[in-house]
Amino acid sequence: MDKLKRILCILLSLCIVIGFASCKKDNPDENVTDIPSTTQTSNENIKDEIKVLSLNKEYISHYEWYEDTSTMLVRSEYSDVTLDKSMEKQYPFLAKTLLETSAMRKRAMEDEKDNYLSFATEEFKKDSESFSTYISTLDVQVRRADSIAVSILEDYYANGRRGFNGINYDTESGKELALADVFTGTSKIPTVVEKEIISRIGEDEPAGDTAVIEYFKNTPEDSITWTLDYNGVTFYFNSGDIAPTNFGVQVVTVTFAEYPDLFNKKYTIVPDEYIVSLPVSAPFYTDITGDKKTEELIVSGDYDEDTKFYHTISINSEISEFETEWFSYIEPYYVKTADGKSYVCVFSVNNEEESKDFTLSVYELKNDKAKLFSTSKTGLDCKGENIFALPTNPSELLSVG
Repeated sequence: MDKLKRILCILLSLCIVIGFASCKKDNPDENVTDIPSTTQTSNENIKDEIKVLSLNKEYISHYEWYEDTSTMLVRSEYSDVTLDKSMEKQYPFLAKTLLETSAMRKRAMEDEKDNYLSFATEEFKKDSESFSTYISTLDVQVRRADSIAVSILEDYYANGRRGFNGINYDTESGKELALADVFTGTSKIPTVVEKEIISRIGEDEPAGDTAVIEYFKNTPEDSITWTLDYNGVTFYFNSGDIAPTNFGVQVVTVTFAEYPDLFNKKYTIVPDEYIVSLPVSAPFYTDITGDKKTEELIVSGDYDEDTKFYHTISINSEISEFETEWFSYIEPYYVKTADGKSYVCVFSVNNEEESKDFTLSVYELKNDKAKLFSTSKTGLDCKGENIFALPTNPSELLSVG
């Protein structure tokens, strides 16, 4: 299944994507060199110093109303990621690949919006009293972006359901990576994933002793969702794939540290500090405490009518709650610094007023708890109309906060 079909077919749960404030600049030139038909990068060509890439994130929103009424028929909101123009000459193949994927993603979302508009119009005409707006969102999140690999997680929501799609690239060649490129032996993956799943949800689950094994056996590789992160490979399973439906989406990370012989060494070389885009209300696994074991980190946004909106940051079920100003959108990032410290940086925006209110909240993660480190009235750096510089450099991000 190609990327376009995957974007259209995956199912999802709410992760509302609303564009940041618009600022006027011309879009960058998209001319880059063609990718050769075959490329091969050996470990010997890997540079000693890993470079962090500069990426841009675009926010696109479409709202369709029924004629001149106040009824919104369709709300389509999505984001997109491309390589910054300053790095196109250095990584021309990756730049071209990301632009091609971007074009397919936008076309898919435009087609979906048009189809939804047709269905919604017909439904509204038949029964306007019980009509509900058709909502579709797609948030493109960067899990890794360095001179070795780029990994993107698509967090898609439609029709009340949520799902994920992963796309992974070799930075030098721009080619999409397969599991066999990253793992030394793909036959070992199901057993390792099963072990990690059971450690998370208990010995009696998933549904049947062979649920994970059967999933990998019966699922085509291009339908398996995974991302190549800085600390390992993360697999994403939709509700009901390998565990009872009430368990929801399952996320498992097979780490470089615990399974060093399972991976191609090239992709285990990572920078000392990095930033990871986090899906809202979904687990992220990494070594926060420095004990060489992974902890579960979940960042959520919620609203309490008796107080205000608030962020919740949960580490191994230890929940820290932080009251914030009224916001309509949050975008969280996990930050690992060279000295081994861990932070969560949350961009939030009030999208209800003409003058949008941006806030960057930085939380230090320590001893299984989150502590508010700093806050500032800061948004993402604007690079064009609804295009912003994606945070990839920890030092720059933390200095702002």
